[in-house]
Amino acid sequence: MSAPERFRLPLSTLTAVATGRVGDADLALLRSSQRSRLLLTLAAILAHREEPAKTPRRDAEGPTRPAAAWDVLAHVQRHDPSAVEAVLEDPCVGSWAFPLLRRLRHGAAAAGTRVPPWAEASLFAALAGAAAVRARVRATVRIPAYHGRVWLPSLGVTDSVGRGPWAVATLEHGPHGTVVFGGQGSVRLPDDWARPADGWHPLPRPGGSGGPYGEGSVTLDHLSPFRDFRSLADPVALSPRTLERWHELLAGSEALLRRDQPEAHRLVAGALRTIVPVDGPSALQPVSATVPDAHGAVTMSLPLDAAAMAAILVHEARHQLLSALADLTPLFAPVHEGPEPTYFAPWRADARPLRGLLFGAHAFTGVMSFWLTQRTADQDRAEFESALHHRQVRTALAQLRNAAGQLTRAGGLVVEGIAASFHRHGPLEPVTTPPRRLAELAYDDEQAAWRVAHLAVDPEEATALARRLLARRQPPAHLPPARMRPAASRAAHPSGGQAPRTWLARLRCTDGQAFAAARRELGQPHASPAAVKDATLGDALLVAGDTDAALDWFRRRPASVQAWIGAGLAHQEASARLLRQRPELVLALHHALRDLGANPPAAEELAAWLDSRPTPAGSDAQGVDVAVGPDAVGRVPGGLVIDTQHAAE
Repeated sequence: MSAPERFRLPLSTLTAVATGRVGDADLALLRSSQRSRLLLTLAAILAHREEPAKTPRRDAEGPTRPAAAWDVLAHVQRHDPSAVEAVLEDPCVGSWAFPLLRRLRHGAAAAGTRVPPWAEASLFAALAGAAAVRARVRATVRIPAYHGRVWLPSLGVTDSVGRGPWAVATLEHGPHGTVVFGGQGSVRLPDDWARPADGWHPLPRPGGSGGPYGEGSVTLDHLSPFRDFRSLADPVALSPRTLERWHELLAGSEALLRRDQPEAHRLVAGALRTIVPVDGPSALQPVSATVPDAHGAVTMSLPLDAAAMAAILVHEARHQLLSALADLTPLFAPVHEGPEPTYFAPWRADARPLRGLLFGAHAFTGVMSFWLTQRTADQDRAEFESALHHRQVRTALAQLRNAAGQLTRAGGLVVEGIAASFHRHGPLEPVTTPPRRLAELAYDDEQAAWRVAHLAVDPEEATALARRLLARRQPPAHLPPARMRPAASRAAHPSGGQAPRTWLARLRCTDGQAFAAARRELGQPHASPAAVKDATLGDALLVAGDTDAALDWFRRRPASVQAWIGAGLAHQEASARLLRQRPELVLALHHALRDLGANPPAAEELAAWLDSRPTPAGSDAQGVDVAVGPDAVGRVPGGLVIDTQHAAE
């Protein structure tokens, strides 16, 4: 028997993935590679030798052994290959298999689910049972059942037929249909397993066989125990109205992408298999995620409308695209010494590793492109979103290019592809409209908050600054740089990571009446508007463009970094710009003055004093450095520095 052939990754496919302009052949290659990755993982689990664990006494026979279940799968495949393919395409199969193999290989060092050892590999029987039902092949298997419910990948789950956290249930399929039974009851599956029945819950397919994104292949998985990548999950109910809303948004988003961005439509249709519905803060603030273990699945909450749905699906499909590429070729050079560097990702409150920066830049380039196509139909909202993501990606690309030494050749080509896609749209027009102004405000706010949480000034340098101020001397021409705080000493994010000003800006550009209502509510005592968590009246005034009132509101607040940044954003005078551009330096100076026993001036005065320094000819001291990576300081070799006042490309 010859050795299996390795996948060959054409340069054209790598380029297509990098730019997001994939063709059918590229998608077929990546899907095939993910299928092979899963099959190799299943084979490795099957080949692993470990002592069989004892099953609970109430299930004396125990589950079907993995090797026997594999034989059933092989028999079904010979009879009906498409049945096995449909089962393996369920992303939850990967959510079960990949963590299991890591546990078998690495033991307690690998994070895993709460599956007892006796049941882990024995869940092969669930795959075999589902394939037999699909192919209508006679089979009998005994399946481990979480909370007594039998999970049949790609099909659905039964009600509980067993007792305890884990039980063993028997599935019998023959000429007279399918029955599942255990120590607490039985369930008969309908002949049409896509139809709900007493005790049987099929995975919903919005729109049925003619649904959106590829002939009804998209399922809503609110049932499978492995759908939540963080832990095992029980089924949750979805009302008919909720199911209808999912269908409306999926169909509407597909129509948008098919009409305005056919390449993005091809990508989403080729990548999306399952949506795992979860609760989010609100329709305005949906949540979404993908993980490499569950290729084809998107975990998300219901967004506001079809346009928001399309943007999320483009974002997550691009994550899956790049993840599949990374399984074929390494994108990052190994870090041999010291901690892994971390970076400012403008869309996140935390400091991100290089992988997170690259994947985010790739995804948000696609989202930016989508919103640019929507500016005619959804002017204010699309202009805000495209401008915000343009600024974010521009900053990320600057960091990625500076980190070229930490990328492989393939990783560098991905960065080149992202840059090519980014520049294809050309530069943005000057900031003249309210949505563009709000996009700049949101970016500056989130960068300032990130700096306070993750960057620090050397205490000795801050003390030297404080002594100069107390001596009524000018600050030095070159202000002290900031360094990345060690992970254990990072400060709390000023807004708790919620970015309320960004969400208020998004609300204003999406629904002006809802923003006006939120602003009125924030003006009331003890206001807590449902629209945006942790927002304040000052934030609403700032977003509304009433900068004088906003500045007055922030000045009246007790001293806090969030109020200081708000004042810096509202201030019309250039002398206060360091409140938003170097807030960590203003904070360090404030603390140093207090440590010296002095009563610090107001934050605006500190920022104005710092900005009064002389600027030598030819100096770039006016630039605002964002230092990233462990102990990255100023322009010390090895430290990555971005000057946000210079071109990032």
